[in-house]
Order: sequence, then structure tokens, then C-alpha cells
Amino acid sequence: MGRVYRARDPILDRPVALKTVSPALLSGQDTLTRFQREARAAAKLQHPNIVTIFDIGEQDGTHFIAMELVEGIELGEAMVPPDRFPLEQKVRMIVDLCSGLDFAHKMGFVHRDVKPANIRVTPDGVVKILDFGIARHGDSNLTQTGMVLGTPSYLSPELLQGAKVDHRADMWAVGVILYEVLSGRRPFESKTIASLIHKIIHEPLPPLDAETLHLPDALVAVATRALEKDPARRFSDLGAMARALVVAIGATPAPDVPLDPLIRKRGYERNFAEARRLLTEDDLSGALDAARRAQTLEPTRTGIVALIKAIEARLGSEATVQRPPRAPVSPDAPTSPTRRVPSGAPPPTPSSGVPAVAGPLDSAALRARGASALRDLGAFGEPPPTKQVALSPVADVLAVAGTDGAIRLWDLRTRTRTRVLRTELHQRSGHDSAALALAFSPDGSLLGSGHVDGSVHLWDMSRGEALPTKLRHDGPASAVAFSPDGATLATGSLDSNLRLWDVGAAVGGEARRILLRQPSGVTALAWVGGGEWILSGHANRILRLIDPLRSRLVATLRGPETLVSHLVLSPDGRHLAVASRDPTVRLYDLNSLMEVGVLSGLRRPAAALCFLADGAFLATVCMDNAVQLWDLDTRAPAAALWGPSDETFVGVALYGEWNHLAVAIADGRIRTWGPG
Repeated sequence: MGRVYRARDPILDRPVALKTVSPALLSGQDTLTRFQREARAAAKLQHPNIVTIFDIGEQDGTHFIAMELVEGIELGEAMVPPDRFPLEQKVRMIVDLCSGLDFAHKMGFVHRDVKPANIRVTPDGVVKILDFGIARHGDSNLTQTGMVLGTPSYLSPELLQGAKVDHRADMWAVGVILYEVLSGRRPFESKTIASLIHKIIHEPLPPLDAETLHLPDALVAVATRALEKDPARRFSDLGAMARALVVAIGATPAPDVPLDPLIRKRGYERNFAEARRLLTEDDLSGALDAARRAQTLEPTRTGIVALIKAIEARLGSEATVQRPPRAPVSPDAPTSPTRRVPSGAPPPTPSSGVPAVAGPLDSAALRARGASALRDLGAFGEPPPTKQVALSPVADVLAVAGTDGAIRLWDLRTRTRTRVLRTELHQRSGHDSAALALAFSPDGSLLGSGHVDGSVHLWDMSRGEALPTKLRHDGPASAVAFSPDGATLATGSLDSNLRLWDVGAAVGGEARRILLRQPSGVTALAWVGGGEWILSGHANRILRLIDPLRSRLVATLRGPETLVSHLVLSPDGRHLAVASRDPTVRLYDLNSLMEVGVLSGLRRPAAALCFLADGAFLATVCMDNAVQLWDLDTRAPAAALWGPSDETFVGVALYGEWNHLAVAIADGRIRTWGPG
């Protein structure tokens, strides 16, 4: 995060704490603006158990936060030795922690980084929570795809799996701290991050022995409930957990007083006013954030509902090309033949209602007709939410990795699910570590998947089973890519290792690989030069061109301002599109190894991208309900394809005779477009 200094406010003559912010967290103007906005919002949290933020500022390029100086020690230090405080006083510290967090939750904030290092205990025994606004801003523990970068000891299972996160993720962290306070150890411990993540997500909670630890049964019950894997089975809020803790130690809880109506009203009005101000300044994403905070406080107020609709309408009209009227949606699937039909497979049968159209999307037609060159063919599919997708190179089959750890195969022509790929653990328990990356072999016979727990699976597509050979990393396996000849599988991880696996050996049961250590976590991979080189994208924003035969670095490419998230090769292999966590896509010429263009009109960082058939257009999706089609000659959007406002697009692929687009929706469904 940065360093903390003791300082003095020269105007008010008072001691303060100055916390500098790491430049890596604030790369890009959008990130800086969001940090400043949320730090100011967090400064409005006035509670005896929350450290007060006085000011934010910048000096000689270093950004800082001025906050209340809290004398004392971290909560972790306060618990050593275990008998430093009596049990009742330790529990009351947790009650204070619950009280501060519950207040913040009711004001529309979720901390997301609750841990002993962010909690201080004053000499008088008062608990103070640090870093509100910073943890919320940061996705500092997660990348865009949910990959863990720090210790996950206090992160909830749903957060580690990339699912929806709310105030109950903070409750899980409080439960871990309570368990640690009561037993002297964390509930889940391991020597490696990958193993720890696996335990948090899949293994049952080690029970607390009330008799051995001399604890009231009711206290053990509170800790157990707070650490339920299913958020719905935890307490409704931290206020309820605090009351249960007080009762567990034999005390009388304070009356359940709801949030003061005046405080709620003021919080609503502040956020509502901020949303309107940001809307007038054209900061649409910031306005939507503030409006949703206001709606958390007063969900039924018609004014905030109308404002959110207005902001969403503005977001939908921000494209360079105006949104066209939607074409009638046909219930039938696209019927164009596949690019390469595997031998023995039946030829595709046309569906009634949608005429078969041969040939790739015509660039001239796209430039002339815009979005009307394609028509919406509707959506299909099923939960769970989608993490990653990959299209088979030989058939119109889309592999969709869900948050439950399974991979579902969808036939895009018939709109039917053909198979579910499940590990042995998933078959036994119904869940496993979620996939962060997917890649098909060039002949479509194998699918590689990299997972949060560091495991890498090779799936035999003819049998729908994972090969028994165990491939893995010590950290989350964040990138996978087959060489053009299919002989090598490259996998990258946040453990800063690039591994080249012999596919033939893996099929034969042997995990044979070459290890190439990297200077930073590997977040994206692509084979270039016909398989002569591997291009790797990294958490430190660098692109590295590597000769795999000689295990040497050929070149380093720069340009992205934040972590590299996607590397996509053009159809002719001459150009590369690079997406990162800033809202830009950069284009590189692979012959000269030079950056040749930047697409800078994205509203958010790209969640996925793909080239159209002739490489003249690029399709991007950015975690909203639009597909932008970029003309690479002009570096500008030529068309926008829209889904309903409640959809969030997380993946995109070109299929059929290179004339249909499939978009993965976050809820697990798929929406498709075909020739208009």
C-alpha cells in the first residue's frame, strides 16, 4: 500500500498519521480519480471505531492520506501472549469491530480488506478500523478476473471464487479474527497460497473444542456461524453478530436501535447530491457508484431510482455511434457452417427462420451499415456465473468456466449444452476451484484450464474427462496457451513462473516441463511468430518476448499503464492487441515490435476482445451491456451492439463462417449476433 509517517498538521497544530499511496495502485487517471472520490466519501464515516480521514493530497507526485493518529498496537500484537487480556475483554474488542463495520455497511461501504493489520487497539482498549476507502478502491487484493495477489487468510470463499461480494465478506474476515482470538490460530493455514485458497473454499471449518479451550458453547456457535461457506447462512449483518457475542459472554446487549433516521437521511442526501454533481461533470461511472450508495440507504425513493435510470441511459448513449433500433429477435440459432468440422461429425443443419449466410463479416459493410450489419439472435444458457470462455478452433463450441469450478460446453449452432467437464472433487462435492484461463489445442482435441488453486487440467474432449496427469503452479494459474503445433502447453502464474509442459508426455501420464522464472506474475500468454516465441504479459505492466527453445529473453515491450490482462493475435499473426486494467487497448506490430496504435475510448478496462475475420476490426466488451466494434484504420468505434441494461458482458468470440459473434454474459448465459 505505502508507508505511514507520524506528522503534525501545521494549521490545527495536531498530530496526524500520513499514509502514502503506492504509485502502482494509482496508475492511470481513472484509477486516481476513483481513489480520490472514494477516499473523500470514506472521510464522511464518523464512528468511534473507525479512524477518521482528515484530508487527501499530493506532494511532488506522491499521493497521501492524512488521518487520525491512533496510538497503540495492531490487533494481532494485542493478542500475544494469549492471556494478555481476559476473554470478555477480547470478545468486546470484536464487538467494537463489528459495531464499526456495521455502521459503515449501513452507510453503503464494504471494507473488503479486514485483517488484524488494519485494526488498531488504543492504550485504553478502544478498537479503531483503518483503511476504509482504500481497500474498497483497490481491488488491491484482486485483479480484474479475481486473482489473489496478497495473502488470502482473511478473504471469504465467495471473494476468492470471484462471486458477488457484499457486507458478509467482511463478516467472514471478522469470523476468522474471532476464531484466531479464541484458539490462538487461524481456521485455515497452509505453507502455500494455492493450498490455503483450496482449504478456504472447499475444506470444512476445523471445529473449536469449547471444553479444551474453556469457551462458552454460545461463543463457539457465533464463530462457526460467521464462517459458514454460504454467505446466506451467516448472520444477517454484523450488528446481529455483535449482539450474539455479547449474549455469549453473559452480558446484556444494547437495544437494537436502527440507524438514526437523520443520519440515514443525511447519508442519502450526500450521496444523491454527489451522484448528480458527478453526472454534470460527465463522470458517469462515479455518478453510478454514488447513486447506488444512496439507493442502499433509501432503496424505494423514486428520485434515486430515476437518477440511476438516467445515468444508465447516459452510459448507453456514450458510444461514438448512436445506438440503433433493435432488430427483431429470432428464437432460432445461427446456422452458418463451422470453420472446420471434425471428421465424422454430421454437417450442420440449417434452422428454420434464420437463413444461412456464407462468408466472413465484410469490413466494407460494417463501415457502411454500422451495427445494422448484425442482428441480435437472442440469449440462451444457464447459471452459474461465468468466469472465462474459449471457442473451439474446429467447431462452434464455446467452453464456459463457471464460478462453481465446472466447465460447460455449448454448441452455438443448436444452442444446447453438450457436456459438463467436472473434476473428481467437483463430482463428489459439487464445486471446485474456479478456472482463471481456458485454451483449446489447435486440433480441438484438448482443453487446458488454469485454476485459482494453481492446478492446471488437460481435458480430453472426446471423453469429457480430465487427464490424470497432475500439472500445477504454486500460485493461481492465470494464463494458458497451446503452441501452434499443439506439442507444448504454456502456463503462467502469479508465482512469477512460466512453465512449458510437454503435451505428449502429459497425455501419457508424465508431467514433464521446462521452468522459466519471470520477474513478475504472469497474467497473459500468446504464442507468436508461428510458435517461434512466447509473449507474456505481467503484473508489472511489461510484455516479454521469449525464445522457448533457448530459454532466453528476446525483447521487452512497454506501453500498458497497469497489469496486462489479455493478449490477442490478429488472424494474419502480424499484429497483437493488448488489454490491461486501464481503459485502453494497445496495438503492436510484431515485425517491428513497436506500438502502432491505442484505442482509448473504452469506458472501462476490456474484459475480453477478439479480431474480426480480416483483422480490420476488433470487438471489445467491458463489463457492461455493449460490444464495441473498432475500426482499426481509424482507431475509433464503428458500431456498438447492445444487450438489455441488466446484462454484463464478460467474454466475446467470433464463430460460424467468421460472421457471428457470441458474447458471454456474467450470469452464465450467452447472447449471439448474426448477419443482418
